[in-house]
Amino acid sequence: MFNIRAWVLGTCSFLACSMVPMQVSADSLKTIHTFTAIQKGARPRAGLTIDNTGALYGTTYTGAKDGNGTVFKLTPPSDGSRKWIQTVLHRFTTKTENGIFPDSSVILDAQGNLYGTTSEGGTNDAGVVFELVHPAQQDGKWKELVLHRFTGGTDGGSPHGTLVFGPDGDLYGTAGFGGTSGAGVVFKLQPGGPGQWKETILFNFANDANGGYPYSTPIFDAAGNLYGTTLNGGNAGNGAVFELSPAGGRGAQWTETVLHSFDDASDGVEPRMGVIMDGAGNLYGTTESGGSIGYGAVYELSPPAGGRQTWSETILHNFGFSPDGGTPGYSRLVLDNSGNLFGTTQTGGTLHNGVVFELSPPAKRDGAWTENVLHTFSDSPDGSQPEAGLTLATDGTLFGTTFFGGAETESGTVFKISH
Repeated sequence: MFNIRAWVLGTCSFLACSMVPMQVSADSLKTIHTFTAIQKGARPRAGLTIDNTGALYGTTYTGAKDGNGTVFKLTPPSDGSRKWIQTVLHRFTTKTENGIFPDSSVILDAQGNLYGTTSEGGTNDAGVVFELVHPAQQDGKWKELVLHRFTGGTDGGSPHGTLVFGPDGDLYGTAGFGGTSGAGVVFKLQPGGPGQWKETILFNFANDANGGYPYSTPIFDAAGNLYGTTLNGGNAGNGAVFELSPAGGRGAQWTETVLHSFDDASDGVEPRMGVIMDGAGNLYGTTESGGSIGYGAVYELSPPAGGRQTWSETILHNFGFSPDGGTPGYSRLVLDNSGNLFGTTQTGGTLHNGVVFELSPPAKRDGAWTENVLHTFSDSPDGSQPEAGLTLATDGTLFGTTFFGGAETESGTVFKISH
């Protein structure tokens, strides 16, 4: 069932904080865009996607004419310019059946089409899955196609996690509510005829020991198993990490295995954003709160080895709010080739506006990981409250967004950190 090769497409005291090694690096953050024109979007809540030209794609939760959010593109500087150019690709309007308030990232296919979700709008205000068709295929204009309108019933509702392409090329995602027990689903969307997509429910959560309310972005391993997290449920009701194995028969639900249940004091509460996997099959993620100090944690889950039957958890860092950051649960981690982890905290840091952090593995086995605060946000001009994780470019540059701060409109920023 378990495969250890990754196939991934995506106010504490000084004493308490000093219990975990920490250092502060030379700050190299640059704000590359500030959202000041409300009609072009405001308050990005999700991470960014980068294409092979270095352009960035993202969503804003609000803004535009009707205040319902946008999909945007940032084109890198050219011809000696230092300015990134923003283009609004789509504005979500008062036609709410087509979705409003996107709070997840968009993903790209090989033709340059974008896919994403909105947490509201659609049928019964339960959100949608949408595609933005590339202008090359639509007379020079981006066109929105709604692939699925959630009802909040058995098909799920309120998708908050980012979509992924599975090994079969179909779209996979999670919906935070709905399903047969109302506690969310994992779903698959398959293309049919023009504009026709079929939804298949892979698993229904019941907010019991198997988990409840998945807000996470799923990942796959080489064997086609899917991994994610639930905000609640598990043995103690504080959330769980799960694996889904493909069904044996057509139309059958996938088989779930709970890899870990969280118990608050020791390892955290509410693992919101999902996990990532390294080449050895280890999983890494964040919890929104809890842990030994109370402001969230970064954890690692290692697959069974040496005769063990269960996955083992290691806490890599407990956040103490200041100066190391607090509330990392909105951040999906990224991993570089040297095994360093990068993420953001929504709050905390010396100025209490959040931080960008790096966690470096120990030089010796069983040693402590070291946190390196790469940037502490100051609200203006760099932004505050980074609600999303980071995007790692091939040259090691990190890109991210802040939900608040920036210029006078307090509508958020896009930043990069050269590392």
